[in-house]
Amino acid sequence: MLLTPPAALTPILTALQRAGARVLVVGGTPRDALLGVVAHDWDLEIHGLGETRLAECLEPFGAHRVGGRCAVWVTAGAEISLPQASGGQINPHLPWAIAAQRRDFSVNALAWDWQAQRLLDHVGGVADLHARRLRVVTTDTFGEDPLRVFRAARLAGQLGFSIEARSATLCRQLAPRLQEIPQERIRKEWEALLLRGQHLIRAWDSLALTGAITQFPELRALQAVPQRPDAHPEGDVWIHTGRVLAAAGQLRSGDKKRDIILMLGALLHDLGKASTTRRDPQGCWHAYGHEQARVAAEAFLSHYFPGNHLSHQVLPLIRWHAAPYALHRDGAGRAAYAHLALQVPDRPLMLDVALANARGAGTEHPPAIDVTRKLWQEMNLWSGLPDPLLKGSDLMAQGFTPGPQLGKALALAHELQVSGDYHDRESLTVALHQRLSELSLRDDRVYSLPSRFPTG
Repeated sequence: MLLTPPAALTPILTALQRAGARVLVVGGTPRDALLGVVAHDWDLEIHGLGETRLAECLEPFGAHRVGGRCAVWVTAGAEISLPQASGGQINPHLPWAIAAQRRDFSVNALAWDWQAQRLLDHVGGVADLHARRLRVVTTDTFGEDPLRVFRAARLAGQLGFSIEARSATLCRQLAPRLQEIPQERIRKEWEALLLRGQHLIRAWDSLALTGAITQFPELRALQAVPQRPDAHPEGDVWIHTGRVLAAAGQLRSGDKKRDIILMLGALLHDLGKASTTRRDPQGCWHAYGHEQARVAAEAFLSHYFPGNHLSHQVLPLIRWHAAPYALHRDGAGRAAYAHLALQVPDRPLMLDVALANARGAGTEHPPAIDVTRKLWQEMNLWSGLPDPLLKGSDLMAQGFTPGPQLGKALALAHELQVSGDYHDRESLTVALHQRLSELSLRDDRVYSLPSRFPTG
């Protein structure tokens, strides 16, 4: 097994060994090394040094202490801690065989002795690694951190492992205590699941298997929500969402800021179906208007991904993810596609969510996506939108007063401009005044697809 630490960590390892510490590389690093996977995180457990001496060793490297009573320092991209005995008491001289009992899963209870250059396995982690299963180390300490219930699902999706039956039962018993966990910690697990998961259908199903899903009512509501078999042969909305997540995972770019928007769009795109799904007189299931039903998505984002930046990016993806198919189905013209381009901050991202949605229903290469992309590229709307030719001051000089009507007029002017028909202020102003009667028909959200292009 080969472990190569980050360059910035090497002098820290040397300093700790010179101070007489026994350095153990723990957590996911030895696990990933055995799997042949590049380690994302480095966790060191230091034996033989007290808190004061360890702090002195780490001070020259700009380490800062985190957490409360737990002795954990962060520096050079690594977490450095002291071993803890029962009850969380720090004990620098605790044997690793005992310290390992407080780890969550056996595959995470492996340690690499840095000085001896050998693997330590006191709980059968290597056997479980070969069997590709997640098994709780001990029931006595697993419940010390209820977040481990969610982590089981996240690791199942990250590693592609199954969760051992007894461990899944223990997770379901512990799941109600997830409500004790600060939302920021849950957010970090969601980010890891969405950004690093390679087996996202397994992760999605494991949220149900472990009972973790019970703490996310907006997502749990998708279970057993029916869909039309001709449009969704894969099954209900829960099954569909898992497949959409997996498809979106294949479209990740490696840019975390972009990928989290993509993955949240995929995760939340059909939440509205839980409240809008109905059977028509002919016995067919429909979810008309599910894209506009934003309450569930807004609730989830406000709890776990708060902030205007993400909501302003993700909510339009949810609202318009089906629009390319509606426009293509109805043979819409360029103006309608220009109108759609105005609805979302990032057009390539929206098409990625729409593509993942199609692939989740079994359509690998939907023509609607190619048509939309081609038209937006031809209209120079793919990578950005043109600056508006007409501004608020221009319209106020023509008699408009500040208020909703001014906003609607500016939106209509920009729509006319991006449709490609008007390229100067004079002709755009004439066209706008010819269509001012449309303003009274527009809702307060300014933009909406024409009613003849239903997306439900």
